[in-house]
Amino acid sequence: MPGLSAAVISADPDFTETLRASLGEAGHDLSIEMSITQPYTEIDDSHLERLREGRPDVTFLDLEEEPHVGLKFAQFIIDSGFSGALIALGSTESPELILSAMQAGVTEFVGKPIAPESLDAAIDRVLRKSGRQATRVATQPGRLFMIFSAKGGTGSTTTAVNLATEMHRLTRKRTLLVDLDLELGESALVMGVQPRFSLVDLVRNFHRVDSRLLASYIERHETGVEILSAPYQPADYEAVSADRIKQVLQFLKQHYDYIVVDSPKTFTPAAMGAFEEADELYLLTTADIPSLRNLTRCIQLVRSFGRRRGDEWMRVIVNRFESNSVVTTGEIEKTLGVDVYWTLRNDYRAVMASINSGRPAVSDPKSAFAKDVRALASKLTDTQLESDRGGLLGGLFGRNGRRETVEQ
Repeated sequence: MPGLSAAVISADPDFTETLRASLGEAGHDLSIEMSITQPYTEIDDSHLERLREGRPDVTFLDLEEEPHVGLKFAQFIIDSGFSGALIALGSTESPELILSAMQAGVTEFVGKPIAPESLDAAIDRVLRKSGRQATRVATQPGRLFMIFSAKGGTGSTTTAVNLATEMHRLTRKRTLLVDLDLELGESALVMGVQPRFSLVDLVRNFHRVDSRLLASYIERHETGVEILSAPYQPADYEAVSADRIKQVLQFLKQHYDYIVVDSPKTFTPAAMGAFEEADELYLLTTADIPSLRNLTRCIQLVRSFGRRRGDEWMRVIVNRFESNSVVTTGEIEKTLGVDVYWTLRNDYRAVMASINSGRPAVSDPKSAFAKDVRALASKLTDTQLESDRGGLLGGLFGRNGRRETVEQ
């Protein structure tokens, strides 16, 4: 059973080494590659992202302290899409606890102190049930949402950043923000991140990139959103062809549930490749003549990329919308020949504060723009909005569990 990986979650820092020794005695080639040593109630987004990134074949859960809290955590990560096997370990082996563990989705329960033969048998049963000794279970490719504006200054980067952030917050699924503006992209700046590498670096080394090497090109924001940024300085983009961008985006779809692409404002080869790979295209405009004129000039070309994808592929979002605007949504629809799908209210002060602080605007519960983005993300991910923004496990443990729906 070569190449199998394991993670350990235990508040006891010595437990990992005890388990590692027991695995050695059992004779399994199961490598512990990750250890999380926080109590279950203190596990946050960063720990959960490590677990998702590592995708361990087996995760060991230490239930020595607060076993029922540990089982709630097990249920949470399973509901969040975790596909690895769970083996719980605890000194209390009551039938009630074991039954609760099975109901929570735990695959096997092993008593403590650990007997190597019991651990060996449990791992064998897990692997026979899952078939993980051969391959991982195939997953559906992720969905790619492309934000395109035909004019600079309409807020496409701000929209992409906040939409990706809220998609991740609502679903806890792996979400990637890709900055395709390879000359002057600002997604990393808006997120307050200083990237080491960029999309151009990934493209140039794509011939040798696998799932493990991919992580070195990605930055992770404190919200849990991952970022593939534009280069800090303009560079030679000859290698960034439309075909290569298509290959990169297809590869990324195999590793992320949601990909939000912040597109350049011109039809670069990178943008052309992204148009062809986008599952949903959102044309961002503001309610002013220059923005609408530019969008009108290019909308037929954009529409041609989705010729075989149906009417729902291309949608219009009006940013900085004001109800008393001189240009109404009806006039926008008449001008473009496309219905307005969504509006994002004008909230200049909150948006500028978020940009200057490097914190997404959706973190501000009072912002009108943030409320509209949250509602849009809820619709696109088919999830219900939560009023609680107090942390990863607040809803899991029954705190502030009230939900709200924001109507558009």
